[in-house]
Amino acid sequence: MNFEVLENFEWYNEPENVRFEANDMVVYAKEGTDFWQSIQRGFKKDNGHFFFCRKVEDFQFVLKWTIEDLVKFSQCGIMLRIDERNWFKASIEKETSNEFIITSSLTNGGHSDWSKTDVSSYNGEIWFKIVKVGDEYEIFYSVDGINFVKFKMFYMFSFEDVKVGAYISSLEEENFSAILSDIYFEDVF
Repeated sequence: MNFEVLENFEWYNEPENVRFEANDMVVYAKEGTDFWQSIQRGFKKDNGHFFFCRKVEDFQFVLKWTIEDLVKFSQCGIMLRIDERNWFKASIEKETSNEFIITSSLTNGGHSDWSKTDVSSYNGEIWFKIVKVGDEYEIFYSVDGINFVKFKMFYMFSFEDVKVGAYISSLEEENFSAILSDIYFEDVF
């Protein structure tokens, strides 16, 4: 990880424990954290940990998470955020003891949706990429950092900048941790 890239990053809900190693950042999620909005069901969480920078122009943003022990309802991934009522997240999650999924949630006006994609080849490392062109976004994942699979496209209007970065949360597990690395921006092709 090029730590100079991180100079413009900041935390939303900074975790209590973050440790820097040679080329990585180890992040520990506090128990009971999540990002979710459901007005109809009365469930609202906006206390996950989000490490981000602000962008106005078009971009490609890539990051990698390494997880040794992924437990159910714990998640780490990529996030795009306008405010607490308008955001997108995608993450790796454990569905059953040996089945992993990529989940995504687009929240508009305080209403979250949810979808999943099976990832049979997950091996403890996952890359995510967001491509922004205007107010349109494409989301990709990769299990090898080379071959990226597009799994979502959406529109999100922004008056000014958007916040883009890494997120981690753990609804039920205390001290869930993951390693963040390979965080960088690329030119839009």
